[in-house]
Amino acid sequence: MTALRRCALPAVPFGVATVAYLGVFLAGYDRLPDRIATHFSGGGTADGFMSRTAALWAGGGLLVGLGVLFTVLTVTAGGGAKARLPAAAGAGTAVTLGYPLVITVLVNTGVQDPADVRLPLWHVAVLLLAGLTTAAVVWRLIDAGPDHATTPPVPALPLAEGEAAAWSRTVRSPALLCPAALMALGGLFALLLGPWWSGPLFLVLGLACAASGAVRVTVDRRGVTVASTLLPRPRLALPLTGVERAGSVRVHAVGDFGGWGYRVRPDRRGVVLRSGEALSVRTTGGREYVVTVDDATTAAALLNALVERRAGERG
Repeated sequence: MTALRRCALPAVPFGVATVAYLGVFLAGYDRLPDRIATHFSGGGTADGFMSRTAALWAGGGLLVGLGVLFTVLTVTAGGGAKARLPAAAGAGTAVTLGYPLVITVLVNTGVQDPADVRLPLWHVAVLLLAGLTTAAVVWRLIDAGPDHATTPPVPALPLAEGEAAAWSRTVRSPALLCPAALMALGGLFALLLGPWWSGPLFLVLGLACAASGAVRVTVDRRGVTVASTLLPRPRLALPLTGVERAGSVRVHAVGDFGGWGYRVRPDRRGVVLRSGEALSVRTTGGREYVVTVDDATTAAALLNALVERRAGERG
């Protein structure tokens, strides 16, 4: 599938949703009350309101912004299975978001008092079903291709008998550290300006992102250790006894793992702080662990040497 077609898969649903929302809104603009109902309780009654102009800009801006975001993520993810997740998620989000925005405008049209507006709960089932169906269709439209490249073998590093060796690198992720700083700043402002209860929540979320945003990767006689440079946790340890082989691969954070941080996929785990070079460790249980870090080839060579040495000692 070409880059243009991949780009169209999330862009077209968002484009349709945006045109539909703005078209319905502008067509009935004079028949909408100055304040429209924008949020509804479980019983379908209106419990949240917004000015007519603010609703127009907020809904349109949200659709355009998310459309651009998912389109960029899909294009940069590359071809094959890498583009499936952002494209399907984007198309599904466009429908799931666009449907309630359009329906909200329709139920407000011609109403004198926005408090009288009702939105039945069955619309939630419809929007979820429509969003999931759209996402599934887009998922099927993208050619899967190989899920990920086979880890190329890395020759073991020559080690003299009795020689001790260790390797260590620190890797940082702007994709996690920048949001961590923004959330921490937002938490401080919330504590000072209110609502105060949201401050600790933002601070905790910022600390969690920061703890995962900088890690130290170590390969030594114990195996592989990936530890946060700020906190004792999170921490990943792969003992040498459970390692089968190691290699160096290149990964795409969004295309291969759907984002940054500790990622989970079938038979594959990843500490993904950026795209690029990564250490790949295959365990005796058949699972692969991927850690994005510079000089991954040296780390893999040393790990393979330590595994061979241990196998020789046992033999």
